[in-house]
Amino acid sequence: MVKKETKMDNKNKQKTEYDDVKLNTRTVLIGLWTALMLLYIYCDIFTFFRPNHINEIIDGFMGPFPVNQISLMVAGILMALPALMIIANLFIKMVKIKWINIIGGILFTLVNIGNMVGEKWAYYIIYGIIELIITVLIIIKSIKWPKKI
Repeated sequence: MVKKETKMDNKNKQKTEYDDVKLNTRTVLIGLWTALMLLYIYCDIFTFFRPNHINEIIDGFMGPFPVNQISLMVAGILMALPALMIIANLFIKMVKIKWINIIGGILFTLVNIGNMVGEKWAYYIIYGIIELIITVLIIIKSIKWPKKI
């Protein structure tokens, strides 16, 4: 015999609801910069497995650029910026950090576009697209930073 559900039975069933905490803009930006930095690291690690890539490094090249003091310093500064953006979002006042995030997001959008020019490896293109999405999200989130009411 099948029991029919009554209105009382439905009321007694517990509903599971999840609490979704609204994250503040700084937290979201810290997460986006962290994800960007991790994607850069993984993409660079995967690049070591490309045929002859290690030989190019041994021959003193970083992609099309010769490895020297200047090229490594520039690459080091560029790759340190996402880590510094995480710290900056923790401590710099809102008005300044909003514009720093916008400028940083634009800079890294251009870097990602430049990195993808002429690229033929699928993993690199996929990472590049994801990185572009993240940098555009950084710009949009910074531009739409809610004002205090």
